[in-house]
Formats: sequence, structure tokens, C-alpha cells
Amino acid sequence: MKQYVISDNLDSLTGMRLAGIDGVLVQEAKDFRPNFDAVIKDKDYGIVMISPALIEANQEIIDEVRFNQATPLIVELQGPKDFQTAENQIAKTIRQAIGISI
Repeated sequence: MKQYVISDNLDSLTGMRLAGIDGVLVQEAKDFRPNFDAVIKDKDYGIVMISPALIEANQEIIDEVRFNQATPLIVELQGPKDFQTAENQIAKTIRQAIGISI
């Protein structure tokens, strides 16, 4: 399975591309949904990495896929500034899904 990056940070996207991972730079809110839908429909992708600001702005759409589809796995791709302020996203996702705090 392949990996894909949807990022609002050019540096993060460039780093992933250097590692051989395809992706797209999304700088406007209207550009997220078409790119996200295209990746979700492509069954070759097993992991989709999305930057925190894009996840926050599109939380409902992303949660619908996270909680109703086995693949792809959607994970947060933190940039240099995001890493410093990040909370435990795995615990947050579990809390949203089943209501248990870890």
C-alpha cells in the first residue's frame, strides 16, 4: 500500500516527497475536499497523512472516513511548529470514537 500527504506546509510536503511519498500542497480551504476525496477513492493508498490545521478545518469529513472505513489510515503529519504544541492525537481520536479517556 502507498502513502499520501495532504499538507498546508511546503517544507513538510517537500520532506515527504524526498522520502518517496506522493502528496499535494493545499493552501486554500476549497482545495482540500477534492484532493481528499480522490485519495480516499483510490484503494492503493493505505495511509493518508494530513497536516493538523487541515484536519481541524475538516474534522467532520475526516472523522466520517476514520470511523466508517478500515482503510486508509488517516494520521496527522506535524510540521516543525505543530510538534511543539501537539496533544496526544491517538488518545483524542479514541476518546471521540468510544468516549473513553486514556
